[in-house]
Amino acid sequence: MVGRQSRVPRSGVIPTGRSRFVCSSFHSYRIPGPGKSPSLNSVKTMSSRWAEHQSSMARRFFLATILQAVVCLLLALGLGFVCGAPPQTDRIRLPAAFQFGTAFLAVGSYFLHVSRKHVQLERQPEFRRALMLALIFAILFVGVQSFGLWGFMKSTRDYQNPQLNTHGFVFMFTALHAMHFLVAQSVLLWVTLAAFYDRYDHEYYFGVTFATWFWHALGIAWLAILWVFSVAS
Repeated sequence: MVGRQSRVPRSGVIPTGRSRFVCSSFHSYRIPGPGKSPSLNSVKTMSSRWAEHQSSMARRFFLATILQAVVCLLLALGLGFVCGAPPQTDRIRLPAAFQFGTAFLAVGSYFLHVSRKHVQLERQPEFRRALMLALIFAILFVGVQSFGLWGFMKSTRDYQNPQLNTHGFVFMFTALHAMHFLVAQSVLLWVTLAAFYDRYDHEYYFGVTFATWFWHALGIAWLAILWVFSVAS
């Protein structure tokens, strides 16, 4: 068996000494000689790479957070410059930006769910790609949502004193959701950075699970806010 190529079906298990090598799908693996464990070596390599960059993660996360905030701000300002403020009205109308934001939220939720499936099957390139796509849609959601909040405020006749009308009630719910989503976006950013330094594998992916379900929970909360919109209008 030394040096031979062996094809192992999905969820197949190869016992190698103390550890087991779990295969994610039909791939070719080179089975080493006695006393060698590919899974143990790979885990050591991944954990050592994570340990080497763990001390610099805080600095990288801080810089990435600033860059992410700048992109979101530029996107919101660009939309405001191109589209302008909507006309003022006494009625509550769902901004078109919120409709696009809902689509971005749904697509990002899908990619996060897919990324969790990939890491469970040890598909690292696909896992990281799905995380990056989820992060991109999170940035799009925050930028578009910020523009939508600005337009919603401007469309209120008495926007300087919004607590006197129903616009203020809906605005408060939307703003609170945006604040919570910023936390979820920060969690996703950390998980994405850690994923590129081999933090997660098929044995440990708690951060991915947490970010996924946090995103799903905020998606459900956003659907509830849309329901409040429909009732208020």
